[in-house]
Amino acid sequence: MSATILTRHLHSHGLDLVTDTHKYRKVVALRPLNKGSVVITSRPLCNPIIFPTHRTQHCETCFRTKGSGSATDYGASAAAGARSGGLELERCSVCKKRYYCDRDCFTVAWKGWHKWVCQDKDMEDLDYEMLKMIVISIERLRNGAFKESKQSGVATATAAAAASHGTGEQESLALTEYVFSTLMGHEAISDPAEIAKYREIATKIREQLIVAKFPFKSETSRGEPPSVAELMRYLCRFHCNNFSIHDSQLFTMAEGTFPVGALFNHSCRPNAIVMYEGQTQVVRTLEDIAVGQEVCTSYVDNGVQRAERRQLLRGKYYFDCLCPRCGGEGSGITTEKTGFRILDDLIEGDQDGEDGKKVDGEWLTKQFETIILPGARSLQAAGPSLQPPTMINRGSFTSYIIHSLVPLIQTGVTEQEYTERLFEIYNALRTTPHCTPKPFTTTVMTNATSFFNTSLEHQSWALASKIGTFILALYLMIYPRHHPLMGLHCFTLAKCLWNDVDGGMTSVRLSHEILKLSHNILTVSHGRTGQNGSLVKEVEEFMRTVETELGS
Repeated sequence: MSATILTRHLHSHGLDLVTDTHKYRKVVALRPLNKGSVVITSRPLCNPIIFPTHRTQHCETCFRTKGSGSATDYGASAAAGARSGGLELERCSVCKKRYYCDRDCFTVAWKGWHKWVCQDKDMEDLDYEMLKMIVISIERLRNGAFKESKQSGVATATAAAAASHGTGEQESLALTEYVFSTLMGHEAISDPAEIAKYREIATKIREQLIVAKFPFKSETSRGEPPSVAELMRYLCRFHCNNFSIHDSQLFTMAEGTFPVGALFNHSCRPNAIVMYEGQTQVVRTLEDIAVGQEVCTSYVDNGVQRAERRQLLRGKYYFDCLCPRCGGEGSGITTEKTGFRILDDLIEGDQDGEDGKKVDGEWLTKQFETIILPGARSLQAAGPSLQPPTMINRGSFTSYIIHSLVPLIQTGVTEQEYTERLFEIYNALRTTPHCTPKPFTTTVMTNATSFFNTSLEHQSWALASKIGTFILALYLMIYPRHHPLMGLHCFTLAKCLWNDVDGGMTSVRLSHEILKLSHNILTVSHGRTGQNGSLVKEVEEFMRTVETELGS
């Protein structure tokens, strides 16, 4: 296996891996990539690790969810799964800690890895568990024990995800291992305390595998497990390149190593998103990507402030971000901040509440009750730029952002047109007087989100609708327009509006418009096939319910 094979694989997907002065290397498009398309899929190097708190809810082998569709209808909607009684999981009778959806998945797990880890008490440590799984996976691949066979729901999920991205080559296990070997681990600049910890874990695993008489039969291993130094390199690569695996609702439930997916660099304003179909990682475009343009995902939440993002990126990935939002060479940096570089100055701030007092429900209610919800028709057609309000408070901010940006998404303007309008808004917010506390900081967003969830729990639909619309305005300001978080929030907001009986048909009509927005966004971020596509179908099903009430 060589770089030539990797190049051929990437070329088959319309991608190329090129060197870069600042980033070491980067993935660029060889052909135009339309927004909402699957760029490539990536398979895990070894079975991903489900967090202990989520083990009872997911099959360890195929990741199907308890209560979802049965083993024969993988990818069916949640509603269909519920009607059929839902998927049941059974735990391993020996360790009583891992769960499986059927005997096929248990057999795959037992032969593949579980019999070597079933009674290992140290498997509760994530680093230990992942390293041991990587060693087992690589050795089984090298000695021919790991075949490209149909493995219950795993193969079904992988095939479904791969089928959705066209004619590109399927990723072989050998390619997965090769790409992993090329990933950077940054051992030389890692924290000495972390390196000492890795050495201890590596030594323990090596000794345990020798005692357990794990069959190291490949020509590479020659009967011996990898050295402690090699095991430490594995663990360093994992730490600098691992992914948090989430479901279609963006709830994190596992971690895994996806070497091909790790080739994509980070941007705080990404043009692609990482999603998952079972154990298959799917990289999807959020915007149209031109020939020669770099394809970037995001390693951190784009909704946190610059200082926190920098700390996370430096602490885990060992680089300083030079993307257009953070600034740096090649990002259009000037003496005066422009474009996306204005955003972080706008959202920075740790104040919320009145005169330094603790924020409570009564105060927040007064802030959000003044918000006037937009009319449905006002969101349907894009018009000229709006004049900013003379004073920015939560109500005027919400109206300005929603009326300025939602129609652009609904009518499908180009990314350039949308970005130009966004920059106009940033400049207006920077120069227009605002109330105290500043209404569009991440601190305000955090408090608003918490209060929104409280309002949902209390079924205070009218108040929740106003808070949810304010949060949508913040998301529009901060996140890429087709970010899945925004689409999911719109779906929840539409349900609030529909449940707001006091709002009458006005709320129902606005619910329908927000559902259309949710559908536009999630079709790009989730697609229409597989598990993720089931969410889009749920939106469509609810939309039909609302349309029936509207008589349309």
